[in-house]
Order: sequence, then structure tokens, then C-alpha cells
Amino acid sequence: MTTCFKKNRKKLCHVSAIYGPIGKHRNHFGGYGNAGEVKDKAAASKGSSLLIDATQYGYFKVLGKGVLPENRAFVVKAKLILKNAKKKIKENGGAIVLTA
Repeated sequence: MTTCFKKNRKKLCHVSAIYGPIGKHRNHFGGYGNAGEVKDKAAASKGSSLLIDATQYGYFKVLGKGVLPENRAFVVKAKLILKNAKKKIKENGGAIVLTA
């Protein structure tokens, strides 16, 4: 089929131009497929420490009721950390930073 008979010729000056009523047809800025995830997996596998700042999310006390990720070094930052939480963090190889 030649270009002059294609449906897109009628839509050329319209906003959607056949790509749907909502949004615009844009490029793949992050790359195609799982391209962005590959970078994240490489950074995680290096063993870099993870910083968990409880005060950033509005929590000032760490209770220690949850389960921590294994084989991952991390630093917990909070105003108050209970004994149970300290024990779990130290067992997993993490560190504690108390803020005023």
C-alpha cells in the first residue's frame, strides 16, 4: 500500500496521530525493555551498604518487629532504637546511627 492511502496521512496534524486518545507517542528515554533494571541489579550486587533513615519517613523509634534482608549490609538511622531491634541489626551485620 502506498503512503498516500494509509490511515495515518489523515491524522498527521492531529495530537494523537493514531497513538491513542491519551498522551503522546514519545521516545524510550530509559531504553527498551529491562535496560534500566540491569543497572540497578549491578549496583545491588556490588554489596554497597543501604541507608535506612527512619526520620525521613516520619518515624523516630525502631521497634524491631520485622524481618531484615540477609547478606546485605545496611545502616539504620533513628532517634530511638529498642534492644530487640539493636540485636537484630547487629546479627545481620548492620550499623546503627542515633540522631538527636
